[in-house]
Amino acid sequence: MTIEQQRKSRGKIRKISGIFTLLFISGLMTIFLLLAEPNEAELSTFNLNASAADSLTLIYNQVNASAFPKIVSLVTVMNAAGFVVGKLDENNFEVHEDGVRELPIEVIELTNDSMGIDVVLIIDRSGSMNGQPMSDEKTAAMTFTDLMQQNDQSAIVSFSSTSRLDCPFTSNKDSLRTAISYLKASGETAIFTALVFTADLIKANLANLKNRAIILMTDADDDFDEDYYSYQDALNALLPLEVIVFTIGLNLEPNGVGEQMLIDLASQTGGRYYYSPTSKDLEAIYAAISKLLHHRYQISYSTHNPAKDGTLRHVQIDVFKNSNTSRDTANYRAPYEPDPEDPVDPDTVKPAEPEFEVLPNPFTPNDDGINDWTEFKQGDVIHQDWNIAIMDRAGQLIKQLRNGETIWDGRNKSGQLMFPGSYLYIVSKDNQVIQRGLIQLIR
Repeated sequence: MTIEQQRKSRGKIRKISGIFTLLFISGLMTIFLLLAEPNEAELSTFNLNASAADSLTLIYNQVNASAFPKIVSLVTVMNAAGFVVGKLDENNFEVHEDGVRELPIEVIELTNDSMGIDVVLIIDRSGSMNGQPMSDEKTAAMTFTDLMQQNDQSAIVSFSSTSRLDCPFTSNKDSLRTAISYLKASGETAIFTALVFTADLIKANLANLKNRAIILMTDADDDFDEDYYSYQDALNALLPLEVIVFTIGLNLEPNGVGEQMLIDLASQTGGRYYYSPTSKDLEAIYAAISKLLHHRYQISYSTHNPAKDGTLRHVQIDVFKNSNTSRDTANYRAPYEPDPEDPVDPDTVKPAEPEFEVLPNPFTPNDDGINDWTEFKQGDVIHQDWNIAIMDRAGQLIKQLRNGETIWDGRNKSGQLMFPGSYLYIVSKDNQVIQRGLIQLIR
């Protein structure tokens, strides 16, 4: 479909936006009512009775091993409507490290996050936002600014054909509001450049940003012909930064290229996609995301493996409520401390084993005959006893390789090609983990 055809199609969709608005109006009224009554007693929790709202999504925000062997994790739990789920305790969570369940665990609900959050608001100022959409977008961004807490800081990045930093990271709400108020709509929509620009901003301030998040709102696909970057470029720039991305699609074509990109971006980074049928709905969505970012669970345990061996450990946290469940994963590296009571005897030193490799990484399974698969290898030996598990970011098993099978073609066990992104692999032998890491699938 050409850009002109996409624009015509988008125009048709907008003509029937009133229908979508009617379908969403009852849900949005609920959002405004709930947001109008926040207080500490309610723990910022939204109690929706619909079965769809009962489903859970767990986001693994951070794992901290600085007090090893005590491991401290921060997670967020939300329902299908995108609202935080509160009043959970030790009975609602399970923690596994390298496949071993950790007990006991301690769960503390944090509703006034003293550590603060570091958020970049990426604001679409392209020509299609001119008029009421731009006005409503500014109002929504200012509402988010007003909801910032004492230790929060935000930055403002806006984009059209080009991207610019309108306000650097600051906790000064007046500076943020002033920067937002000066925004004017014009130009095309270069979303991918804006994302790479924001990734560079975060990278430059990484040492001072502990709880990183992005909120990206747009009303269009990336329609700028001269955009130097691709979606994969943007994703590759963001993933190493461990930043959560929340995306908002304003009246986008349902299941269109633009909406699918926003959905995938949020999924790949542990965030969430919100559909906004009209610009009037943006303020409620921004307020809901603020609630989400300021509500977390701190989950602590002492690892079953206190060895200071420098190994990379894989942590999986599951949440359970009313027969619904969700999980997410993270990694930490144990500290390394050589044992002075166990000196190395040069007569017993064994030759170094061949280095473990996953090549190529990243790989591109697009059937062009170049880097269409990746191989797990250690020297030239085929390890018949290896068990290789490949999982997505949520810890769901994608593919399992056994009996000397060491090549992954980017497909799941049903033969379907997976989306571009990062995938975790765990190589084990006799139920002992011998290697783990990440594979980048790009197309």
